[in-house]
Amino acid sequence: MSIREEALNKLEDFSSNSLEKYAAERNFDPGPGNRNNTSLLSQYISHRIIDEQETIQSAYNKLPFKKIEKFVQEIFWRTYWKGWLEMRPQVWDDYKQDLQNLHEQLNSSSYVVATEGKTKILCFNDWVLELKEFGYLHNHARMWFASIWIFTLGLPWQLGADFFLKHLLDGDPASNTLSWRWIAGLHTKGKHYLATEWNINKFSSKTYEYLNLNEQSQPKHEDKSYAIQPILFDEINNKNSLFIFHNLDCSFHLREKEMNFNHYALIDFTSILKKENYSKQVLDFKFRSNQYLKTVLKENFNSQTIIEHKDNLQTIIKENNIKNIIFPYLTVGYENDFAKEIKKDFDVYYLAREYDKYCWQHSTKGFFKFKEQIPKIITRFL
Repeated sequence: MSIREEALNKLEDFSSNSLEKYAAERNFDPGPGNRNNTSLLSQYISHRIIDEQETIQSAYNKLPFKKIEKFVQEIFWRTYWKGWLEMRPQVWDDYKQDLQNLHEQLNSSSYVVATEGKTKILCFNDWVLELKEFGYLHNHARMWFASIWIFTLGLPWQLGADFFLKHLLDGDPASNTLSWRWIAGLHTKGKHYLATEWNINKFSSKTYEYLNLNEQSQPKHEDKSYAIQPILFDEINNKNSLFIFHNLDCSFHLREKEMNFNHYALIDFTSILKKENYSKQVLDFKFRSNQYLKTVLKENFNSQTIIEHKDNLQTIIKENNIKNIIFPYLTVGYENDFAKEIKKDFDVYYLAREYDKYCWQHSTKGFFKFKEQIPKIITRFL
């Protein structure tokens, strides 16, 4: 079974059996042995093994909008975060610079104790172990975790965001970085999220006593603000072209029916992510995504060309007289950083989905302003 078939089966199972109770039960974290109250689709959606449109369509096929509204909103959160960061890429650059500046703290006892799940906070330790074992945490647990990391353990939010990104199967730079900034009180300035013992115990499957959390902390502060940079979508030149698939948009070919390029290839970002110390579990999931795309590449486009580093690309360009390189749009992140290096030497273009173009324009402010546009988005794309 391919990873896409697996994703479609899980989407159908969730839509048929668990969707109706999602809104009422979504905030409860019953633990890794019982995840029927969440979809567990995020890892597939983040790589677009199944995309946002077909996920929402599946829900619409089962129930009326009022019963699926909360689930639909959760799908759109990822779209919103991506659009917001695309218009403020400096947030990502500053985050990476902060990580470099904080590198020595990776050896500090406080960081090691936290990331090994050996703190005095039992729920936090449980979540560390769960994250490492399953590559997943319930959304509510992610909020509690981040809050405890920042306000009780006193660790830099950037190191926590990095820890999450390297271990979450559904991790993407936009949702991850901006969610951590929101918890800290930086995304919506002055508005932070504080985990409390009563809230953890109300929504967890376990009861935790004597957590001794810092429930009075003030939000973090930064002097810098980030101006919006309009997204300039590329005009695509198909002449002497090479289209390069990647596993951050595994279903691009299903949306773009007419793929009129001269050559096709798949780029494997594994070496880049290994340098960033992504977990084996995440790398294995991305490997499965690449295996699916290799099959698509061979069966649909009669190609077996795999690009693993810049030298591979240079050889392909020379052998085939390539003039224009086209990627499915790469959003802010380590993979995009690599592509930006390629752009210094070659003519590289990003082909964006119409869905992204339309949605991202509404990500200028907070999510609640974006949410007002959801009915229009649904009418346009479903």
